[in-house]
Amino acid sequence: MSYLVYDVIGTVLGVLALPVLPVVLLTRHGRGLGERLGRLPSAVRTLHRPLWIHAASVGEVLATEPLIERLRAAQPDVPILVSTTSVTGRETARARLAVDAVILLPVDVRWIIDQVMQRIRPRGLVIVETEIWPALIRAAARQAVPCLIVSGRISEGSAGRYKWIRWLTRAVLAQLDACAMQTEADAVRIVAMGAPAARVQVLGSLKFAREVTADTGRQPNATNTLLGARPLLVAASTHPGEEQLVIDACTDLWPAYPNLLLLIAPRRPGRFDDVDRLLADSGLQHERRTKVGERVADTTRVLLLDTIGELPDVLATATAVFVGGTVAPVGGHNVLEPALYGKPVAFGPHTANVRTAAEALVEGGAAVCVHDAPELAAEWRRLLAQPALAEEVGARGRALVAAQVAVAERTARLIRRCLAPG
Repeated sequence: MSYLVYDVIGTVLGVLALPVLPVVLLTRHGRGLGERLGRLPSAVRTLHRPLWIHAASVGEVLATEPLIERLRAAQPDVPILVSTTSVTGRETARARLAVDAVILLPVDVRWIIDQVMQRIRPRGLVIVETEIWPALIRAAARQAVPCLIVSGRISEGSAGRYKWIRWLTRAVLAQLDACAMQTEADAVRIVAMGAPAARVQVLGSLKFAREVTADTGRQPNATNTLLGARPLLVAASTHPGEEQLVIDACTDLWPAYPNLLLLIAPRRPGRFDDVDRLLADSGLQHERRTKVGERVADTTRVLLLDTIGELPDVLATATAVFVGGTVAPVGGHNVLEPALYGKPVAFGPHTANVRTAAEALVEGGAAVCVHDAPELAAEWRRLLAQPALAEEVGARGRALVAAQVAVAERTARLIRRCLAPG
């Protein structure tokens, strides 16, 4: 009955859309309309029993990179087909992923999806994160195609909205062979939506795993004589306004910690001179890295890192790190790198580019979100006053990041166990 209602709604909407299709073809939304209506490119039609991976858009596509690498390494003879919901996701997949074909996901109407599933005959269907497409999942079940959700995520808001259609989600989720969720909270929510608890497990986030493998491969040089043994606070990848924020925070700290050194690393080299002028106007004793000899002077309070590639080397000696692009509304930069090096992390509220990692670090007690200079000063004062606490917070971050490295491999193993024979 649940599927009947969904099919009727989909058919009615499809009929209503027919008169406007010629107009749609003339707009940018008409790109790929044939694929959305089930017309498969020749590259797809020639694949023999591919593994079908669905990744909604750019973020999900990029998250699959380490997963696809491991699937390819383990079973190089298995073709891989990727579908996306967005056109930008499709173009990103074609440019970035080592797969055999990429298509736009056909509209989730039974008569279209059933035909597509029969033509592709996949040996498995993998849905990245949690796009619940009832007709797609049912078509896989009807043809005995194993179907999994991986890196699944159900926000509290989404869980509340799904309650209104639990009559449908219960029927759909019951047909999944496995649900590999990002967190325990996600697992609880998808079970509440109707997924059989025995098929639900927590494996972590593929997005997080990708950020770890992509951004934290380099180990720093732990022996850094340039900076000496002074307490060191690092402001990494800063944007306009954030340099003043960290200066103001340290101004509150220097009376109690006169030997404290602040290192500022602007995100863009083109801003080195601007930040140098800001430091000169502040009246603080400062140096540029390119003009330092063997060691920063003991009287220097701020070091401007005006070189490229040295930031990882100084992170090993830091007491704590602020990551920029987060108080400035940029979306955030790599919050995992300082955590990997065992450093307490602080960042602002604008973390859209690194949301999964930022949330995990905060939830794991390895980072804090600050909104202004007083909040940052309070956090840094707490860590400076309690070195053992700083070590503990840093250790939490290092352990959390290390645990995520294996997410892609664990997910790949789960998929291989579920795949139908070729």
